[in-house]
Amino acid sequence: MAKLTIRFEIRQEKLNREGMAPISCILSVSQNRKRLATEISIPPINWDKSKQRATYINKKMHSKTAGSSASIILMESDIDRINSLIEKFKSKLNFIEDGFRLADKDYSVEDIFDSFRNSKTSTGIKGPEKATLITQTVPDFIDTYIERNKASRATRSLGVYSQLQSHLKSFEKWTGKKVTFDRIGLSFFEEFQSYLIEERDTINNITIAKQLSTLKTLLGYARKHGIEMNQSYRDFTIKRQKLEVITLSESEYRLLKEANLKGVSRHEKARDIFIFLCATSMRFSDYDQFKREHIKGSTIQLTMKKGSKPWEIPLNPDSLSILEKYKELAEPLPKISNPKLSKYIKEVCEVANIDESIEIVRYKGAEPIRQVFPKHKLVSAHTGRKTFCTLSLERGASVETVMKWSGHESYASFKRYVNLSRTHSISEMERVWGKGNILKAG
Repeated sequence: MAKLTIRFEIRQEKLNREGMAPISCILSVSQNRKRLATEISIPPINWDKSKQRATYINKKMHSKTAGSSASIILMESDIDRINSLIEKFKSKLNFIEDGFRLADKDYSVEDIFDSFRNSKTSTGIKGPEKATLITQTVPDFIDTYIERNKASRATRSLGVYSQLQSHLKSFEKWTGKKVTFDRIGLSFFEEFQSYLIEERDTINNITIAKQLSTLKTLLGYARKHGIEMNQSYRDFTIKRQKLEVITLSESEYRLLKEANLKGVSRHEKARDIFIFLCATSMRFSDYDQFKREHIKGSTIQLTMKKGSKPWEIPLNPDSLSILEKYKELAEPLPKISNPKLSKYIKEVCEVANIDESIEIVRYKGAEPIRQVFPKHKLVSAHTGRKTFCTLSLERGASVETVMKWSGHESYASFKRYVNLSRTHSISEMERVWGKGNILKAG
């Protein structure tokens, strides 16, 4: 009786855009062959031709290996899953062959092929279905995502994924259904959004939009790693609420600089750091990594923590005076944590009488929630960067120049940092069109 031989290979001539090659199974009976698609893809660098199995390559070896076109680096757990799926394929095929042998029937390679495509066994592999690289639920996959990215992403940014995981698990309990990749489509997004609005009382539309956006990012990442899913989720549009831009006006900035802080050390240091942020557009994450070696003559030059982009900004009298004040320190500025700096800045701005009433409107579904705060309660470390952009424009710098100083690459992101004052708007109208007589009512 003929015997079935099974061989696995990758098809490098069919690399996809991510540099992944499909794995094929070659069936042979009496020198007749048939190719069976496994629907599993893998970077060629991770394929051991002699063993016909996936093999783990660490990041260092991956970067050194010439000719590696794949942008995806697989973890050991991914390799284990791929090899497990290959073993299931082989076991399924051997099971089919054993069926023919036990029935004492002759069989051809076409018989094995057709039986595989049309049957289903306890291995969980069914011919017409696609085997996915990772079979976790979406909440479980978030653990994989965090593990893969913790070395290159800030803990704070990965925290959004932990929050999403919590919401998805709660949604699973609420619906009694697991959230799997094949289930997530347009209808799922609509249902999940309704759940967040109606059942999660503590979050508003801005937080909901962030969660939905994070889920879309996660799905894009999973898709690039070979996970099959319902593509209709791409048609879901996330509605974003325009946020209030909190900045200091020219007069408020002057009040801050001139405020009598009565020698309170934490307030003095916090004000100096905040003024430096207002004068340089520096993010807190870059202040946190700021060293003396980043000062190059009359400029600051460093690689931004966010986006890992090179950044250079000229120093000005305000930033130079702060650096001069702390020239005896090993670091260019005192070090304060982000939460404490934001807390102390609120206290300093209160002392400086920066107390304009600001209405904050948030939505829960279609219902507006309105609250009024004195401005000093809304100021944070990041207000410094927004103040820099706004005051630079009001002082006459061009948009292009301010974007170069701040490191913004697109106007869409830059405009979220700008809050030109009403006074500036009126003065610019008078400058461009001339000053007219003020009309009196009646």
